[in-house]
Amino acid sequence: MLLNEVLQYLITDEDGIYVDGTLGDGGHSFAILEKFKKLKVIGIDEDADALKIASKNLSLFGNRITLIQGNFANLESLVREEARCNYVDGVLLDLGLRQEVVDDPDRGFSFRHDGPLDMRFNKRSQRTAYIVVNRYPQKNLVEILKKYGDVSQSRHIAREIVSARKKSPIATTDQLTQIIKSLFPSSAIKKVLQKVFQAIRIEVNDEFTALESALKQSLEILNPGGKIAVISYHSGEDRIVKNFFSTESKDCICPPGLPVCRCGHRKSLKIITNKPIVPIADEVEKNRSARSTKLRVAQKI
Repeated sequence: MLLNEVLQYLITDEDGIYVDGTLGDGGHSFAILEKFKKLKVIGIDEDADALKIASKNLSLFGNRITLIQGNFANLESLVREEARCNYVDGVLLDLGLRQEVVDDPDRGFSFRHDGPLDMRFNKRSQRTAYIVVNRYPQKNLVEILKKYGDVSQSRHIAREIVSARKKSPIATTDQLTQIIKSLFPSSAIKKVLQKVFQAIRIEVNDEFTALESALKQSLEILNPGGKIAVISYHSGEDRIVKNFFSTESKDCICPPGLPVCRCGHRKSLKIITNKPIVPIADEVEKNRSARSTKLRVAQKI
């Protein structure tokens, strides 16, 4: 997604080192390595299956690509300790899901396929969608549905989930889907299911916290002049990126009205995209899920 724009905005040094913090099947990295013949890429993904696919797709680039399994929440240690690289010239974070993952019933990401309630990016993680749905208190479920899914009837849904699990555990995506379907008219159900499954997935993988951590750590590993580019698909993700870029592009972040700055904050970023870059109409027509896609870019001072 937004491949040409990534190539245009991210690369500042054609002999540099770049981090693809959400490698997936390697699509962005392939394009970067193919176009810029001397630069190197450190590819990170916590999904072992994705790394296997990317390893095959990127094998022709030899030692110009380094693959690491890990969560970008640990970006600094992964780059410095695993890749043994102190500084890089750019960081790319594409926060979308691989379609292969969504379509795999065994991964439990989609209400369209019956499978176990899983939703983990990293299969070694302890928290699953089953745990969230069956063990979280009703109050927590309400908060998750509101915060991560913007679900308007979160209390009603959470109450029905808790009521159903008292009778027997909710073990599959279809069981959860049927509970939610019973609460809404057919005309509204698809949108509600999308929001509910999205909210649970974000909680399972602690995605917002990981993003905040990755953004902060990117500043530690970027060379001056290096850029960070983030592609988001969710308003909450985009808000985190927008606020981070805004904060780090200011010298003072004290509350308004203070006569003297007390925070001591100094700006570390220059915002490159004052407004987010969005897909052109043709891209959206080909892929309806691209409608909410936004690319933001900032440069380290």
